[in-house]
Amino acid sequence: MTLNTNASKSVTDALMTRVTVRDFLEKPVASDVIKTVLDTARRTPSGGNLQPWRVHVMTGGKLDSFRDECYAKLMSGDMEQMTFTPYPSPLWEPQRTWRYKLGEDMYGLLGIPREDKAARMMWLANNVKFFGAPVGIIITGNKALEMPQYLDVGIYLQSLMLLAREAGLHTAPQGWWRSWPDTARKHLDFPDDEHVLVGMSLGYGNPDAKVNDLIADRAELDELVYFYGD
Repeated sequence: MTLNTNASKSVTDALMTRVTVRDFLEKPVASDVIKTVLDTARRTPSGGNLQPWRVHVMTGGKLDSFRDECYAKLMSGDMEQMTFTPYPSPLWEPQRTWRYKLGEDMYGLLGIPREDKAARMMWLANNVKFFGAPVGIIITGNKALEMPQYLDVGIYLQSLMLLAREAGLHTAPQGWWRSWPDTARKHLDFPDDEHVLVGMSLGYGNPDAKVNDLIADRAELDELVYFYGD
């Protein structure tokens, strides 16, 4: 499947053509387009209307300096204490298999064999570059937030991703940025009572990048949805 770079005309089309893009064009995104996406996303619902997200948008030199510092730290092994671990450990089935297959499918597209751990790690480091996207987003929230508010942040992310498709853009939601809270605090303006929840790459997806052909499997409807009634 080739990456669909057309602007979506419906919610269904936006959802069906949304993929996690891991290679972006250098083409900049106009500031009015970015602002329209973010302004519309304000209508995202949240429990009690708490709107628990705080959104930090980086472009140009600011984005370059942030990711360059993170990349330098990564290469030197100067790791930071992550905000949250990415997954429960150990994972159970079928989630463990779903995660494993996604990774193998991606590295298969890239032609990186399982035994080449160094190449896989170097590819993973593209996360720290926002996959070359011209827009990098970090979302922070108060440290006192609880699970319902984290769910609200997930709803907000979905709004951003679907609105991006409507604008002919693509995204990559990235839990990766929870691993760089100290550098984020250095470069961005958020108080000590907030921490990094998630990040996102935003831009024009590269239709010629093989990795963008990756379409993650989805469980069948009857595997996850239960109907009750007559």
